[in-house]
Amino acid sequence: MPVKKRSAYIDVMKGLLIILVIIGHLPYFDYDSRTLVLIYSFHMPAFLIIGGMLSHIDNNTKFSTIIIKRVKGTLFPYIIFSIITFFIMPVGTKERAISGLIAALRGIGDPVNSLNLPLWFLTFYFVVMITFEIIEWLSYRIRSLFSKSNSYLPIAIIDILIIIPIMTLTYIYARVLKLPRIPFNVEIAHFCLLFVYVGKLIGVYIKDSLVKINGDGLLTFITAIISTVALIIVAIYWYRFSMRNGRIDLNARDYKDAFFMYVDAFLGFFIFAYFSYIISLIPFINKILACIGENSMYVFAYNVPANFYINTFILPLLPQIVSITLAHNSIMSVALYTSLILLYSLCLALIHKSIRHRT
Repeated sequence: MPVKKRSAYIDVMKGLLIILVIIGHLPYFDYDSRTLVLIYSFHMPAFLIIGGMLSHIDNNTKFSTIIIKRVKGTLFPYIIFSIITFFIMPVGTKERAISGLIAALRGIGDPVNSLNLPLWFLTFYFVVMITFEIIEWLSYRIRSLFSKSNSYLPIAIIDILIIIPIMTLTYIYARVLKLPRIPFNVEIAHFCLLFVYVGKLIGVYIKDSLVKINGDGLLTFITAIISTVALIIVAIYWYRFSMRNGRIDLNARDYKDAFFMYVDAFLGFFIFAYFSYIISLIPFINKILACIGENSMYVFAYNVPANFYINTFILPLLPQIVSITLAHNSIMSVALYTSLILLYSLCLALIHKSIRHRT
């Protein structure tokens, strides 16, 4: 079976996003600081939009293929990473170990009991992606009853007719009735289906021409000017809407105004996608970011253990000037701390992958 070629542009986007995840977990920022408000306005939804862009369900896709792919690609890694966490993170008391195990089994990001909080995203991602792809699978079957057309438009219409009621019910469950959390973040994942849906539309209709400029010199120049002006306008509104809505925390079911949450996320993703494309054109840097993006799941899983080991074992060995720099909130300290966590996470990723390939 031929190996599917990876998209360098997609990997660059994933690499930049995982860096934002690490920055969002650093101790330098207040919960509702501007930096975190802007990062959290789009970085988790961006992963879902990219997931939709990469989703490949068609009329020939088997239901079992969807289940197997998502279980192997997301759920199984979650189980493996959760088990590894118990070996590489200090558990402490027996009660702490039990509460951590229960939190892992529930698959919910419990800030108090989770031993590796970022792993919540894997269960969330698993539910939202498998739900969307099952909806896609159903849509193809429904279309086949009425039409033999190969157009994706009927599928898109059926998809949204199914997605909207699901999103409405989960919104009522979580925000109106404020009922308890469902294991594996089901109620949060189902409310975020629209992100994957839009990502799918991007994948079907404009992925191949995304931020590509064709034509003669004059047309390229005019297009670049228009794109720059549009980007500035979008950035202004993204900033204003994000500051108005405040810090989004999907894991806590705290997305303030749901309408503005979606507006912020799509505006932020537009800017981010354009910026990622520019970065992907820079030699060497694009390769570094693509490598990080290719290992983004491992960085997700290991950035908390990396943070623990860096603080416990690495920082005491570093020169005092480095410790002083890291103790203060500055661009230098954020860049240095983020780089240390990235390097340590990637080292753990290499060990993990080498063991996996030997077994």
